Amino acid sequence: MSDTWRFVARPGATDTIYGLDLSPDGTRVATASWDSAVRVMDLQEGRTLHTLKGHEGRVYSVAFHPDGRLLASGGTDAVVRVWDSLEGRALWSQSGHTSLIYGVDFQPQGDLLASGSEDGTVAIWTVQGERVHHIEGHNQYVQGVAFSPDGRLLASGSRDCNLILWDVRSGAEVGRVAVVHNGINSVRFTGDGKRVLLTNVDGSVGIWDLATGSLLLERNEHRYPVWSAVFSPDGGTFATASADRTVCQWDTASGTQLGRFTGFGADVYSLEYTPDGRFLVCGSADKTIRLWGRDLSDADWQSLTGRWAASEEAERGTLAPVAAKPTAAAGQGGLFGRLFGRR
Repeated sequence: MSDTWRFVARPGATDTIYGLDLSPDGTRVATASWDSAVRVMDLQEGRTLHTLKGHEGRVYSVAFHPDGRLLASGGTDAVVRVWDSLEGRALWSQSGHTSLIYGVDFQPQGDLLASGSEDGTVAIWTVQGERVHHIEGHNQYVQGVAFSPDGRLLASGSRDCNLILWDVRSGAEVGRVAVVHNGINSVRFTGDGKRVLLTNVDGSVGIWDLATGSLLLERNEHRYPVWSAVFSPDGGTFATASADRTVCQWDTASGTQLGRFTGFGADVYSLEYTPDGRFLVCGSADKTIRLWGRDLSDADWQSLTGRWAASEEAERGTLAPVAAKPTAAAGQGGLFGRLFGRR
């Protein structure tokens, strides 16, 4: 096994990939692209399962429901759309904002969906498409929304430099943190719901205590805006995606930088860890999906790379030979089957 992080990449869209999310079992990734499409891709095989069309203009955000079937998306048409990600069909769409939607998130309990918009508002929906709350409180556009792990709070981060906490049941504001930066790009809760991870336009990232409103940790090594950040499944590390074309990993307790991934051709907008924390999936303005992995045997890595290369050639419609063919080490169901119990 090797502790070195290695990556495999393939074209994932015909334009910028701005948002992505992983299915709960980590076997599929959904992407939001500026070519107006939502795509669902099989991470084991590296192939596109569904290309979902319906948005007019750029798509900025996607989120899987906890059941792994429903998939929400939002973009420049100011429409919230929900899809059946397994069958590849549209379920419902609603216009609840007057401008583009930057963020969507499902409640962990699966009953509600939130959306945040350039118009400065936040909306909360049932999973059937009924609007429960239309919330005003920001004076600039809302870039990120996130439910707390217990589903009782919704956090929204805005370019007005405020993080606001909302009571999900009543829609009332219950807390506010003023962030002294050039606007918030994304919001993530810790697993215990007591802290949030915020990324900012000025290139900084910070962890804030919600009980006291105090800044616990801040890093500003990125030279340009940090578009998104995510905690590893065990919370021990977090990763950041930046306009400086890099992804960094950090120790959550100390803030020490553990590594920097380079080689992207443009801004890195989005990223997610797989459930076991061994893979990091990244989406970029260079139109690629990159899968970074560690602690993999050479046989496993060759198998995964071969599958992705074969899928890429097939989708391009060429007969070019594949450099690395899948090996017997992959076994029934492949690498991700062994990692996540898929058969």
